[in-house]
Amino acid sequence: MKFFVLTVTVLLMLSSVFIFTSCESVSAQENLHADYNITVDVDDAENKVSVSQTTRITNYSDSPVKNLVFAFYPDAFTLKNPLPVDPSMLSAAYPYGINAGGYVFYQANGNDVESATICKTPCKIEIELLSPLKNGDSTDINFDFDLTLPLNNARYGYNDFSINLTFFYPVLCRSVSDDVDPTRFVFYEYESTGDPFVFDCADYELTLNCPRDWAAICSAPEIKSQDGKTIFKADGLRDIALFMSPVAQISTITQNDYTVNVMHDGTREYAAGYALDALQIFSDAFCELPVKTYSLIFTPFMTSGAEFSNAAVICNSLSFTQTEKVVAHEVAHQWWYYLVGSDQVAAPWQDESLAQWSTLLYFDKKNMRPYADALRNQYHISYTDYVSSQRALGETASCDVFRATTDYRDYTDYYVTVYCKAAIAADIAAKSVTTDVFCKALSAYAKQYCLDFAETEDLFKSLDDSVKGLGGALKSSLSVSFY
Repeated sequence: MKFFVLTVTVLLMLSSVFIFTSCESVSAQENLHADYNITVDVDDAENKVSVSQTTRITNYSDSPVKNLVFAFYPDAFTLKNPLPVDPSMLSAAYPYGINAGGYVFYQANGNDVESATICKTPCKIEIELLSPLKNGDSTDINFDFDLTLPLNNARYGYNDFSINLTFFYPVLCRSVSDDVDPTRFVFYEYESTGDPFVFDCADYELTLNCPRDWAAICSAPEIKSQDGKTIFKADGLRDIALFMSPVAQISTITQNDYTVNVMHDGTREYAAGYALDALQIFSDAFCELPVKTYSLIFTPFMTSGAEFSNAAVICNSLSFTQTEKVVAHEVAHQWWYYLVGSDQVAAPWQDESLAQWSTLLYFDKKNMRPYADALRNQYHISYTDYVSSQRALGETASCDVFRATTDYRDYTDYYVTVYCKAAIAADIAAKSVTTDVFCKALSAYAKQYCLDFAETEDLFKSLDDSVKGLGGALKSSLSVSFY
């Protein structure tokens, strides 16, 4: 696949305050604020991406900060151990054979930087400052590096249809305060199971230079195009993603307040209707989204789909029925991942169970209750069949929902627990009241933690605050075995 020359300028602001009419209450983050300025050039001759990045960090906390931590996930695709995909998905992820991406850092410094450690711990960049960054102070961190994209059907790399650039830059890890450390960074290595992306929201501006006949979609909406440059911008996104293709079409459909873009091979324009239906159903049930543009990228992909802020990658070989189900699930992640952040490594069920339950809601609201009930039955069968098979083998299938992604035996264990059992638990909780009451409680939860971060206990308490005992009902149903 021939690459092209591309220049991207990205301005990301991990802001402490976000104001949107769809959010009734936004908790201000009082730790670190970062502005990123990123320039990316893609070499079509050597398949290398050159990146120059300046990150301005401002400390708004009361505690001095001496060290900074960035996550750099291209490191996982150099095929260091472990591989970035589950062993059961190797052939789907690497249909052309397993191959490594790569990177070379030329600069990681700044006027106030004493030392920089690049990925001594996989996917982790550690910056030590000459002196602590005090309240109100700022410092610039400079990165210059080359990327070699891997050939694969994953979230980061390229295939014979598209180039997928997601989490391709060093991103400042989420900072939290506790009794032990006033400024602790939440860092996770790239996990082959689930989603390791646990970051605060950011403001993004991305300027793209590429051949005009190439299709390009960004998870931030386009605001301006001139002199061969396209500018994308949005405030308060949990991530930014960029997808490009020399052969794709882009279809755009607007309905009510929402606009949906679809990058496809000429056969998937219809999927925009599914996304528009889901956006309207979930907006009515929960709350409006701050950004009214959403994009679907149909490409060869190792799983059925993956979510990003305002965008999703969908496998282009799914059937019509599978496509609608996956689109509904990924759109639901705009509320349960993007709008309300959660720890996807420590508590992967938190966003996935709500996205799965929202998928049931989608089909119920579209007067497709028989299909929704078929999905409910499918969740039960997948879960019980797995438990039965493990018992037959003399193995223990705990199906404990309250596990981190690193604690699952394999992808099947993860899937039947996080996507099936946890979804059943959410459905039981909803039926303990009514669908409308459960939606109102989730609406209050979404508005309370809009563009913020919720721990598991925050979810339970928010539900209890809306309906006495509802959070406890969800917690109990998550804790018991249905087999």
